[in-house]
Amino acid sequence: MLIGDIQSSSSSEPSYNLPTHTPTPLDPKMLADKTTLILLGGGLQACLNKSVHFPRTAPSSHSTSGNNSNNNDTSFHLGTTSNNALAATGSLSTSATCPKLSPEIIDHPHLWRPKLCLQQVTKNKPPMSRRPLSQQQQSLFDQPVELITHKIDYRPSDPRLLLEDRYDVQGSYSRGLFVLMAKRNIPHNFVFHYPDHPWFEDLYGLRKSAYIACRTEDEILWEVHLKPSRDRQWLFGYLIKHDDVMRIVKESMDELMMQRKLPLVLDLDDTLVRLVGEGSDRFVPERDLPKYGNRVATLNDKDKRRVVLTERVHEFLEWAQNFYDISVCSLGDQYYVENVVDVLDPQHTRIRGILYSARSEHDYIKRSHEPGRPPKDLLALFSFCALKDKSLGSSLTLPLILDDETRMWPVEQHDNIIEVKQQANSDTWNVSLFPVIQETLAHVHMEFFRQLDTWYHKHLEAEQNGTICSREPPSAVGVYKTYLRHMLRDMITKVHQ
Repeated sequence: MLIGDIQSSSSSEPSYNLPTHTPTPLDPKMLADKTTLILLGGGLQACLNKSVHFPRTAPSSHSTSGNNSNNNDTSFHLGTTSNNALAATGSLSTSATCPKLSPEIIDHPHLWRPKLCLQQVTKNKPPMSRRPLSQQQQSLFDQPVELITHKIDYRPSDPRLLLEDRYDVQGSYSRGLFVLMAKRNIPHNFVFHYPDHPWFEDLYGLRKSAYIACRTEDEILWEVHLKPSRDRQWLFGYLIKHDDVMRIVKESMDELMMQRKLPLVLDLDDTLVRLVGEGSDRFVPERDLPKYGNRVATLNDKDKRRVVLTERVHEFLEWAQNFYDISVCSLGDQYYVENVVDVLDPQHTRIRGILYSARSEHDYIKRSHEPGRPPKDLLALFSFCALKDKSLGSSLTLPLILDDETRMWPVEQHDNIIEVKQQANSDTWNVSLFPVIQETLAHVHMEFFRQLDTWYHKHLEAEQNGTICSREPPSAVGVYKTYLRHMLRDMITKVHQ
């Protein structure tokens, strides 16, 4: 558990037939299909491993002591990093004149004060914060930001990095990448004083990390990822090879595929639970609690708040965890998210993914000059969503979202959402998880992995024949959209019968 801050139809397509019963993990047909898919696992793993064109050496395993269309967002770009990219460091220093990351520099970290140039990330992109900027202050973005080095940690396995005096900030990553780095215990190498600058204020408020390109004395390119601390006092720098960044991102997706699971993100309020309270139609009034019986649960917080669970939610989660890696993304604070999940999954066996509170982003955006921007983002949960190389799992092709509010997500992620609403014509609050939602998720999972195994066999066949297979990998979102299209087509057909 990770906690807060650490495609087109044709006439040949098969018809959609509504299931005559609700599939369960013990359904013989489901078990037979799942068994067939698992038997292909070994071959699929070989295919997935071949899709990663980088050395699979593990990064240093020292423990760490560090902690939507956003204006400074930059996507991953897969591909090997060549020495041509060394110009991205922004420095004209030579190897002979640069100090090096070595034991000698540890005792005098203040001697290295690198300047960060922000032109690449601020061009035509004003900060979101409401800090008033005069014309003179606007020139801040044309001036480099000096970092004051507080501490440098050097380990024998670290490269002989050239400590240059000037770097171009290449972009920023959403929180999903830092979550992965934390899971792999990648330690920080640098501690800088947090810079008082609007762009870094955005970085902190949106819980992102920036990165710069650095080089070693033998001209090998590394990256330093800069992450503000929770108290906004420090800026931690994590040294990692570009190839290792790409590798751990790919591996996080490969792990899901080898488990034969797809990522599923669940909202909490008005999707799975509703708070008990007064003064809002988004609460269940105290006087109505007798209508809900054993669906009322008490949270383990100091206020002993209560929530009403949607019907059969435990049954739904027990079923879904067989086919999906379940995460949570809510606008409630982290403490609330954890307490609600404790009620939904007391044994912590169903919701094994990320428990993500987007409250920090929500509050920061509300104070900005663009208060209507969506605070939730799949890139904050899954770093592989930022990949743009059209490989398996890249972009937004894998995750599905269950939420009652599409406006909380960027427009480009609306296709991932299964939108739910309160059950109509009822005097009590409820969201029906059976049969429609469950059947939809069952179909998407089964069809996606059927297509994945076909895709794998086509690539294996092409490799054996010495040819290239140009077929694109399957998309869970594409399967979902086709499923909806077929449902509508069949409904139209029945209307005219």
